[in-house]
Amino acid sequence: MRQTILLLLVIGVMWSVLTVGVGSKSRVDFLPTVHAQTVHAQEGCSVASLNGAYGFYRTGTTAVGPLGAVGIATFDGAGTSTAIQTIRKNGQTTSDLFTDPGITAPYQIEPNCAGKLLAPDGSIFAELVVVDRGRELFIISLSQGNTVTGVMKKIGDIEER
Repeated sequence: MRQTILLLLVIGVMWSVLTVGVGSKSRVDFLPTVHAQTVHAQEGCSVASLNGAYGFYRTGTTAVGPLGAVGIATFDGAGTSTAIQTIRKNGQTTSDLFTDPGITAPYQIEPNCAGKLLAPDGSIFAELVVVDRGRELFIISLSQGNTVTGVMKKIGDIEER
């Protein structure tokens, strides 16, 4: 009983100390102050944020079954990308990284680091987010019947990392 009362007293004191200033402008000075890191999006992105080669993988489902893909995309820093990839759909290889020609597509990047990959007719076939100062991208396909996502990582010299 004595230990229970002591425990409740300690909890009550701690609660009082930690909640001092709730609802007022005062604060508890012994608690650490948390500062948010500046994110790349606050600094702004552009097509120049993507420049060079990126290894990537994509995975998900399509209208004909599961999809898995690996490849290399190259961005020119001016709004044009080229990609080669091996794609497996429903257990069948539909594109080969080593033998099929590359696909060229324009890309757009907004100042908030969101971007689009465009088909030749100007329609959007994928959306992306630039992260880690252009060293990595998160991508999602907008192709009809697809639920395919992926990650692209910058390929570079050790000095660049």
